[in-house]
Amino acid sequence: MRLAVLLLMLFAVPSWAEKPLRIAVAANFKPTLENISRQFQDNTGIEVALSSASTGVLATQIEHGAPFDLFFAADREAPLNIMAKQKSQHGNAFCYALGSLALVGGRGSLSALAQPDLSVAIANPATAPYGRAAIEVLARPEFEAGKARKLVRGTNTTQAYAFWHTGAVDLALLPQSIAPATATPIPQEWHQPIAQYAISLVHSSKVDAYLNWIRSDTVRAQITAAGYQPCP
Repeated sequence: MRLAVLLLMLFAVPSWAEKPLRIAVAANFKPTLENISRQFQDNTGIEVALSSASTGVLATQIEHGAPFDLFFAADREAPLNIMAKQKSQHGNAFCYALGSLALVGGRGSLSALAQPDLSVAIANPATAPYGRAAIEVLARPEFEAGKARKLVRGTNTTQAYAFWHTGAVDLALLPQSIAPATATPIPQEWHQPIAQYAISLVHSSKVDAYLNWIRSDTVRAQITAAGYQPCP
């Protein structure tokens, strides 16, 4: 009798509870999304599993069949390219945050970027939107004197931060969201806007519930508090 009751309980478990909601998230947004997802899981009982890397790496994984339900990129192009290639009908890409760059090191002065003897870490511009923005900043005329600097490229923003935090480099250009409070903000007009977009890769009740949570006023306030600007 107990075995029969147990089997009935197992079969009564909702289908969404059988596996977690799988989310690919750009490295810069992972700490913020971890907090958001923890609250979502506590409120709904739906487990969330995050996988983090640079936007370009995640996009390649998705294009090769990685089984994600949602993709939070650090740009607009990657989600739109995936939609075009997969002819996705699951949902439109939407902006969830505007990113900002900050300089760590340099004693609070952006002029440190003009010193060729100070090494700088950035995210790999080939795969990370924040790396591309960092290259734009370093190419500015006022930093021409520093072009002979040692430039270290991390695989993503998290690794760029690690290079600076461990003392491997003198400076780093990082997302404001993961930079320490002492970091110096980079004027946003110094680089192309870092508009971060997300897209649903499958349709399910779990995905719908998560998207409703992400778009709530509570979560949008948390994203802003984490160092991002709201989308227009």
